[in-house]
Amino acid sequence: MNGFFQLMVAWGVLLLFVLMLYMIDKFNFVFSSYAQADTPQTYTDGLFGELFGKPLWDAMSGLPIPGIEKKLVDNLKPHYEPVLRQHIEQVFMEGYQHAREGTLGVPSNNRMIPTPRGALESWLPLHHLSSIYQAGSEFYSTPDVDILRIQQNLDQITSMLYARVGISLLDPYSRTLMVHPVGVDRSFVQAANATSSAAASSASSANPSPFAAQPESPLGQAAPVQAGVEGSNVGQVAAQVASQPGASPEAWSAPAPNFEVQADEKVFLEPNLGSLNEQQVTQSPA
Repeated sequence: MNGFFQLMVAWGVLLLFVLMLYMIDKFNFVFSSYAQADTPQTYTDGLFGELFGKPLWDAMSGLPIPGIEKKLVDNLKPHYEPVLRQHIEQVFMEGYQHAREGTLGVPSNNRMIPTPRGALESWLPLHHLSSIYQAGSEFYSTPDVDILRIQQNLDQITSMLYARVGISLLDPYSRTLMVHPVGVDRSFVQAANATSSAAASSASSANPSPFAAQPESPLGQAAPVQAGVEGSNVGQVAAQVASQPGASPEAWSAPAPNFEVQADEKVFLEPNLGSLNEQQVTQSPA
C-alpha cells in the first residue's frame, strides 16, 4: 500500500511540473506578442535619423519639418536619390507584373527600400505612383504602336518627382525601365498588332485617298477634277486650251457644245496661267 501511494505521488509531482512548464511557455508567448505591438518600428538606416515615410518626402520636397535644419536636408538629398529611384522602379515593375498576372490594383504610398546601411521607409504621392503603375501595366498589355505615348507619360511623371525634390534627372527612366524581360510571352499583343495593321490596310484600300494621282491631259498638265461640270464650261475650257501656243487642234477631240447666253448675263473669260478652268460670271444688274 505504501509503495502504491508513493508511486501516485511521484506521478502527480511529474504532471504538476509538466503543467508548470506549459503555463510558463504560454505566458511568455502572450507577453512577447503584446510587447511587439507596443514597440515602435525601427529602421536600420540611421543616416536619415527620424526622417522616414511621409516626413522624409515632405522634408526633401521643401516643406519645413520641426527640428530638422535645411542644411541637413540638402546634405541628405544625394543619399535620397537612390531611395527615390528604387521606389519608382519597384512600382513600375509591380504594374508590369500585375498586368501579366491579371491582378491589377492600386499601389501603396509606403514601401521599404533597401539601402547600403539597411532599409528605409519611402513615401510618394499616390497620384504620381498610380501613373507610374499604369505605365508599367500598359507597357506589357498595349500594342507596340502606343510605346511612344507610354514613354512620354513615364518621363513626364518622373521628371515632376525629381523637380519636386530638387534633384537633377540625368537619364530618362524610359531608357532603362521600358525593356521587356527575357522570356516574357507577349504573343497576344503581337497578334493584336497584326490584326490592327490588316484592318488599317483594308480600310485604306476600300476608301482610296481623294488626293490620288490624276491622269494627265494631252498637254502634260494634270486634268482638272470637278464634280458636275456643265457642257458650257467644258466647251469654254476646250476653247481656251486650243488657243494656247503650241496646242494642236487634236488636243481635245470632243467638239465644244453649243450654248446660248441669256440676255441678262455676260460671260468674261479671264486668262489665268495657273488654272485654265476658272471662270468668272458677273450678273448684270436687272
